[in-house]
Amino acid sequence: MRKCLRCNTEMEEGYVLLDGGHGYQVKLGKQGRFFAKEVSRLQAAVCPRCGYTELYTENLDQEKE
Repeated sequence: MRKCLRCNTEMEEGYVLLDGGHGYQVKLGKQGRFFAKEVSRLQAAVCPRCGYTELYTENLDQEKE
């Protein structure tokens, strides 16, 4: 359960960021020698009270392996 940093309300989790032109989900990557390696998919939590939005990743340790 995430709490809003601004108003301390419980945030709604599980939102995804979509590329407006193609409908692809935005991903977090780490720059390699030539190309970025996908590390995790970005998700967002939104506060229903004030609208504050926070980005997070799930299973970051598992996806690095």
